[in-house]
Amino acid sequence: MSKQVKDLMVPLEEYAVVDEHTTLQDALTALDKSQAHVQPGQGRHRAILVRDRRGEIKGKIHYFAFLRALAPERKAMGEQALMDRAGVWDDMRDSSMRMLDLLTGDMMDVCERARNVVARDICSPTTTPIDEEAPLSEAVPAFLKAQSQSLLVTRKGRTVGVLRLSDLFDELSGQIKRGDCT
Repeated sequence: MSKQVKDLMVPLEEYAVVDEHTTLQDALTALDKSQAHVQPGQGRHRAILVRDRRGEIKGKIHYFAFLRALAPERKAMGEQALMDRAGVWDDMRDSSMRMLDLLTGDMMDVCERARNVVARDICSPTTTPIDEEAPLSEAVPAFLKAQSQSLLVTRKGRTVGVLRLSDLFDELSGQIKRGDCT
């Protein structure tokens, strides 16, 4: 019997799901809690789903969304005239500012940004969903079209789970190695 999407999906209740007004710091805590329930041999979750006020999944915080939220904004360099009067050359000033950024501000600001950034401002929109009854063969073109690491799985238009590309890869590669390609 051919497998369906629902056979590989991670049920929504096992995934990290947060409200759109949740801070990034609290979203990371929710991810940790969901990871505690991952079964041995099952891959770790790599995203946090974000729901709107109606309870619908609106987006997800994935690795790149996480990094964008933490990226420091470029600081304005000091007044050029003041630096010139002090006899600081451009290359020395630039080098010193880069070193100062590395040693202080950028890393110290990471925690502050995580406490102030909210999920709705950094989440990526969700991709086209796939129905839970769809055969796994339909997931392949869906992933290629979406260019995403996961797809939302729906039942009668409501999100009920997540199909992860890593799980699909494991299943299909296992079938190929076992010779179960029918």
